[in-house]
Amino acid sequence: MTTATRAILNRDTVSGEALFILKNLRENNKQGRSNKLAEVKTALEPAVSLEFDAYFFFLRKFHYIAMDREAQLKLTDSGERVVDGADLDRFSGEVGEFFSEQLAPVDEPMGDAQLPFDTDAMTDDVSVETPDLTPPPAPAPASARPLRRAPAPADAAADLDGRYTRGESIGGGPLGAVHRGRHVALGTEVCIKELKDIFGYFSFLQRGEVLKRLKRELCAQAQVHHPAVVAIVDQAIDGARPYVVMELLSGSMRERLETAGGKSLPVPGAIRTFLQLSYALRAAHAAGLTHHNLKPENVLFDACGNAKLGDFGLSRLIEVEPGRGLPQVFVGTGSLSYLAPELITRKDAGPAADVYGLGILLYEMLTGGIPGRRSPLPSEVNPEVPSKLDTIFDKMTQDRREARYPDFDAMLDEFYGAFSDGEYLQRGDLILSSEPSGA
Repeated sequence: MTTATRAILNRDTVSGEALFILKNLRENNKQGRSNKLAEVKTALEPAVSLEFDAYFFFLRKFHYIAMDREAQLKLTDSGERVVDGADLDRFSGEVGEFFSEQLAPVDEPMGDAQLPFDTDAMTDDVSVETPDLTPPPAPAPASARPLRRAPAPADAAADLDGRYTRGESIGGGPLGAVHRGRHVALGTEVCIKELKDIFGYFSFLQRGEVLKRLKRELCAQAQVHHPAVVAIVDQAIDGARPYVVMELLSGSMRERLETAGGKSLPVPGAIRTFLQLSYALRAAHAAGLTHHNLKPENVLFDACGNAKLGDFGLSRLIEVEPGRGLPQVFVGTGSLSYLAPELITRKDAGPAADVYGLGILLYEMLTGGIPGRRSPLPSEVNPEVPSKLDTIFDKMTQDRREARYPDFDAMLDEFYGAFSDGEYLQRGDLILSSEPSGA
């Protein structure tokens, strides 16, 4: 949030908007309409000043709403009392406590006559079935109700903690949006990934537990300094809009595969990418970090076409703890194709699971498709593929972990035994391109 926005966003505004959300939830329930989190967010977020997630976290933390396993929201007894006009001073005080960093200071608590706009009128106009919301019929003066996404003035260009500016969108996924950004003090370009939807996916975990796991995994990836691992520059995940700052890269393997239109990628570049990722995973495993979420979206490229692996540790955010009976969650589309069997059953998953995932990616790069149980070997699909890779691919992707390479050291030993002519240098040499290239 910008300095200018913070100066005019006050506690009464946010209190009224939180109450507005509660009134809509109760009205939807009375009318038999859905109160599923994603639908409520889509419908109500345009009508409030902050990100909807911030209000959701507040209302849940102070037990004004509850959410079931199907992500349906409902008012608690405390929520019902606030909607009926009781406990408003306490409600306003809790808003001030929770949103203290976003709000300008106020002197008076909120009473019945101090609501910044008519929430009863708003309830009549807005529901989850009417996503094209119009502004509330009795809004506060413009000086007290800022536009949520209004551009910052020239002297307040940094819109993320005063350290980064967020620019154009360059991608997105199930957990949030990815933007081009700039480090204000250094003037360097960065990639900013906002994780605004992460808590909806992991709603069976407490917010604090999700944050603890996310911090742990980000810090673990940041400790792996390797040319083929995406560098973590910074993180700020404690606020209502958590984000991660990474080095800015040029594209993903998913984009290259889609551009190829179901055909293979150039074989020399594919093998180089395969080796770069192998060494990246080997370095991560040596640091005690497994990936377990390998897929084309997580393989990125720099301006010279060198591969870099990102998004380590996502699977550990969603691990089911023994005895908890919590649901299994996989984030993303198509990622099951790259998961080793032990990742699906959650039994003894380790480095060999990443060997399996990279073997599937190798096949996809060399052939343009995902292998099935009776798929032809890579060289049978693409005659440009060296037949020596067939055995390596086959052993990497065995269903039984015991029949697979146990780690990347074992796989690389066999690779360089097969390619002993030095075409791909020697064991331990990482092949990097220094020429701008798309391959």
